[in-house]
Parts: sequence; C-alpha cells; structure tokens
Amino acid sequence: MTAVTVRQSGGAEIISIPKAIGRILGLHVGSKLELTVVDNKIVLTPADEVISLEELLADSPKECFRVSDEDRQWIDAREVGKEI
Repeated sequence: MTAVTVRQSGGAEIISIPKAIGRILGLHVGSKLELTVVDNKIVLTPADEVISLEELLADSPKECFRVSDEDRQWIDAREVGKEI
C-alpha cells in the first residue's frame, strides 16, 4: 500500500499518483480516470478514451494520404447501379 497526501492547488484538493503505479496501469499525463466512491473509499478507474478520427490520423505517415492512380480511377468512376 502507498500513502499519498491531499494537497491544495488553486481551488482544488489534489493527490499525486506515484510513477510506479502509473506505469503499472499504463497511465500518462492526460490520462482520464473515473472517480467513484464505494463504501466510503475513493476508487479510480481508467476511463475508456474515445479517440477522434483526427487524433487517430495525426500520427499516420503523410504518404498514406496521397491519391494514387488507382484511387483516382475509383474516385472518377461513374456509378453503375444505385450507389448514389
């Protein structure tokens, strides 16, 4: 068990999560946690983070976004059925 101290920061009372615990849980600066109180105990649970398409694509290699000749043929192709 690790003891932590409640501190003042602006108008909030805060605690710090020790690095070793953060590593075990895969937490990093910016990680979101859900805080609940169960039987008068604070329970922190890693929150499921929703990643936007922009965030997902931000680290993708830019060459993946180039339009190839094959892509251009598909983009410019006329509909053949009820696609529209």
